Amino acid sequence: MMGRQIAQVFAQNGHEVEATDEDQQALKAGLNEIADGPYGLHAAVSKGKLAAEQAHRTLAAIKTRPELADVCKNSTLVIEAAFEELQLKQNLFHRIESAAPPTAIIASNTSTLSLDKITQRISRKDRTIGMHFFNPAQLTKLVEIVRGTSTSPETLEKASQIVREIGKTPILAQDEPGFIANRLGLTLYMEASRLLEDRVASLSDIDTCMRLGYNHPMGPFELADFVGLDTRLRNLESLYKSTNESKWIPPQILREMVQQGYLGDPARKKTSKGGYYEYLRIKRG
Repeated sequence: MMGRQIAQVFAQNGHEVEATDEDQQALKAGLNEIADGPYGLHAAVSKGKLAAEQAHRTLAAIKTRPELADVCKNSTLVIEAAFEELQLKQNLFHRIESAAPPTAIIASNTSTLSLDKITQRISRKDRTIGMHFFNPAQLTKLVEIVRGTSTSPETLEKASQIVREIGKTPILAQDEPGFIANRLGLTLYMEASRLLEDRVASLSDIDTCMRLGYNHPMGPFELADFVGLDTRLRNLESLYKSTNESKWIPPQILREMVQQGYLGDPARKKTSKGGYYEYLRIKRG
């Protein structure tokens, strides 16, 4: 999901992009979503936010290839956007380093995992950095830049410059699990989950509280449905594994929903049975 969004953002801002995935069907689906998805190019044209010619150029600027080595060999920046699984990311970074030019920046879109742990198996750690884009990357203006222990000042400055060039605002976080955004956002979600579990308030009233009382665009459960409950579960599991702090143990209802196929807002996830609102049979506001 994030790889598709990031590819679109860079291509819309004048960059040549090459994308790969071990699942070739995912590459085809990714291009289809970039063209026709809810935040895709055709939607932007229909809303008057993008010229038809720019949409055509953007799609033409994105190439897909089946082999990781082929997309990395001429790259100046490689962004890994795989699931939040440490060993998977470690293996990917090792393969990327072997294929990319020695001057290339290698970035991870990780939202919770330590960059130092992700880069354990590679030698050019000074060229590595975290670049955490937010969902949907086409609309959100923030990118969290994560500096590892060995990240060079030059890599940090270049990554920040790239973020500004594509119309985003960079913020800098040190390499601690969850960084800034997820530490704050998941803390709110976990407290909201405790309020719901303890029957202090209803789910809809908790969401309404944050929307009207704090001017959040969405309440914590609406946001969880928007992001994806499977993504939310993986983030919490990753934080708990990284920190061993009980406050990050995922709520039981979240596990139950994901196991039963409730993966988030069905308007955004076609394979989902729904999110919190559908699972608890509450009408969405």
